[in-house]
Amino acid sequence: FAMRLFLLFFLFGILLILLQTTLLHLLPIGPIIPDLTLVLCVYLGLYHPTVGAALGSFLIGYSVDVVSSPSRMVGLNAFAMSLVFLLVYFGSRSIWLQNPLVSSIVVLFAALVKSAALVLISAFFVSLEGFWIGATWYIIQEALAAAVLAPVVFGLLRAGENYAARFRAAGQ
Repeated sequence: FAMRLFLLFFLFGILLILLQTTLLHLLPIGPIIPDLTLVLCVYLGLYHPTVGAALGSFLIGYSVDVVSSPSRMVGLNAFAMSLVFLLVYFGSRSIWLQNPLVSSIVVLFAALVKSAALVLISAFFVSLEGFWIGATWYIIQEALAAAVLAPVVFGLLRAGENYAARFRAAGQ
């Protein structure tokens, strides 16, 4: 069962990375691309708080770094996704997060934290004058887009887990 879950999250992660870096750029929604990989990391932090899920969040972020534009510093998304996983994990231990609306709010805050971490680290290494003016509105829009799509992604992940559980039950 654990191997099936690993394969489910691995394949879903690859699919989300491909969607996020290619197909979603072709949609006529402007420069706003929902961070679907962040939604996966939030899901892992909420429902699968294990060392493997933490490593998976890091690898998802690293994969986004590798397949994104070559001008970015490799490791920023890996750091940000790991930070998001840890914050969601610690937050989920203290509050009940089973409601889809609450999960969407968690995704919204996680997207804001990730974006803030990326901007702060980028500003530390690269001087960008006037960057904050345009970036703030873009960050908020991207976070809202991820929060709106979170229930759909969470539903697909739960359906995949239920499908894997049925195979487990049928095999026993």
